[in-house]
Amino acid sequence: MGLVAITYKIMGADGDTDIEAVADRVRGLADDVFDIQAVELKPLAFGLRFIQLHVVMDDGEGLVDSFEGKVKGVGDVGEVEVLEIGLL
Repeated sequence: MGLVAITYKIMGADGDTDIEAVADRVRGLADDVFDIQAVELKPLAFGLRFIQLHVVMDDGEGLVDSFEGKVKGVGDVGEVEVLEIGLL
């Protein structure tokens, strides 16, 4: 089994969302299965920002869906989009 690296774009639930607080909660999702490499705040438009998340995990069945479910379960998360995915 190999490793997969995924880059996500995570939006706040709305324009008033404290995106830095959401980023802190996303950082807390790291464990022995999901290795969060980086959590960056990037500008979007009109003062809005999004979280760019880089995570590495095993290429096991259902792990990507499981992680996305965890991210969506974090409070004040709106849209979660995969920007890039690749095998290591």
